[in-house]
Amino acid sequence: MIFEKLVNHYFNVINEFVHINEQPNTETIAMIPGSFKPPHKGHYAMIEHFSNISDRVIVVISEPTESIRRTPGGKIITGNNAREILDIYIKAGKLPNIKLETAPQPVKWVYDFIAEHTTPGQKILLGVSGKGDDANRYLGAKKYAPEGVEIEASVFTDSDLNVSASTIRKVLDTPTLGEIDQFLPTHLTKEDKDKVLQILSQLDEDYSSSSSWVLPD
Repeated sequence: MIFEKLVNHYFNVINEFVHINEQPNTETIAMIPGSFKPPHKGHYAMIEHFSNISDRVIVVISEPTESIRRTPGGKIITGNNAREILDIYIKAGKLPNIKLETAPQPVKWVYDFIAEHTTPGQKILLGVSGKGDDANRYLGAKKYAPEGVEIEASVFTDSDLNVSASTIRKVLDTPTLGEIDQFLPTHLTKEDKDKVLQILSQLDEDYSSSSSWVLPD
């Protein structure tokens, strides 16, 4: 009798373990590819939005070998520059579920992630701004997803996204805090802003040029 009870107990434990591991992964992952040259308050507002509605957010920053974003004086903002600045924004905002990546082709990186690293039950939010036809770049995304993975182009519309990175680049040859402060997220401390200014004051020059994989600012 005792042996039979022990056997039944172990079978129940095994069945429970198998049942738990058969449950679908219902995680929601938001993916935001972009140029972020440089990151501004609109970018942060978008990241914060998806952080609030997703289990995790992957921000994919372009690091192209061509089509480099330049200031009027020829300085460039690298993917690493953008990543350092976004890291300041995210830490200051205490967003716990953000991962930053860099890639030569961010949209391709997202498609590869969907094809290779998603599982049935997951929902993938492809984050885009409400500007232009950004959502159209994801028209073919579903064909990359394994069966049972939900794909949604999720449009974020916010007045802060009216800020243009190209406008900011015009003042980055000799930037001052007074010039860039209006473009920075409001939650930053003076120390945070000084760190951003230091990065933008030490931009490199003379990188290469044009490409077909151009992402919106």
